[in-house]
Amino acid sequence: MNFIHKIDLKRAALHCFYWIFFLFFYISNKSENENYYDFIFIYSWKILAQACAGYGLIYWIIPQTLNKKKYLLFIISALAWLYFIFTLLMILKYYYLEPKFPSFFADWLGHKMTVPERLTSVKLILRELSFITYPIIILGFISFNRKQQRLLKLEEEKKSMELKVLKNQLNPHFLFNTLNNLYTLTLKKDDKAPEVIAKLSEILDFVLYRCNEDYVSIEKEITLIENYIALEKLRYNENRLDISFTKNIHESNKISPLIILTFIENAFKHGVVNETEKAVILLNLDSKKGEINFSIENTKPQNELTRISDKSKIGLENVQKQLDLLYPKKHQLQIEETQTNFKVKLCLYL
Repeated sequence: MNFIHKIDLKRAALHCFYWIFFLFFYISNKSENENYYDFIFIYSWKILAQACAGYGLIYWIIPQTLNKKKYLLFIISALAWLYFIFTLLMILKYYYLEPKFPSFFADWLGHKMTVPERLTSVKLILRELSFITYPIIILGFISFNRKQQRLLKLEEEKKSMELKVLKNQLNPHFLFNTLNNLYTLTLKKDDKAPEVIAKLSEILDFVLYRCNEDYVSIEKEITLIENYIALEKLRYNENRLDISFTKNIHESNKISPLIILTFIENAFKHGVVNETEKAVILLNLDSKKGEINFSIENTKPQNELTRISDKSKIGLENVQKQLDLLYPKKHQLQIEETQTNFKVKLCLYL
């Protein structure tokens, strides 16, 4: 009973329909002098042989040999299995079908051959195997296509899960830095704190509700960047920070959310926080047909307080992983570091 419950009835019905279709196909090519009952009975046995050969190859030999890259074993096993089915079919014809329906096989190539002659006749073997295998080729193609679709679906699910994990790592990282900024201002009882809360609210709205999709419009990403920059500028006065953000939007493209923001976070964290002089950050974003170009350059503090720890590299590593998932072979990321500057160039090809 458990075996019956495990059977996919829809799939079983489709397979039955497939072989019934071939039976009707053979009937449509029946000659006028052949009896319908004889024809259906004989070809039902032939279709059974085709089905045995096909299912043996697809569900037994291929998984055990070809899928495990045992190519020579696959060739030997496939040929042996097909020859075994051919042998059974020849024995069935010789001892049962031909005595029962002699007129039906009167013009058949192997009618006057004995069983050993049939099993060694190259011409007969090739003719019968071509008959046995051509429905198998179609069935194998359908099976391969279904398997590829399942693999693509699994790959998409895996990709989606990996992106969720990466975003769950990125979002808390960003929120932690932003809340630290707010905490510093509230300790100082700075009048800028309410404005920071307003900007933070807009950023949280984007992070929590608008960036759940793989891609967002470039305009939304720009709004997020501008809110983040405005929030950071409240923290530093003009003597500490000189920041410039230029953008040229020739076409409204879509981009993975938070990709660009991570580079900006790092520029502030490693280029401004420990800087005792005036820090400089230059951002440029171009969006045109089929391409998005982003670059950011920041000065490096000339002291020993700004060495990047392994934890500080998490954001950049996650961005690289997201790029590999969302823009496979469609992105270029260049990171240049000198003694005084840190520069990132990102090209996305859409």
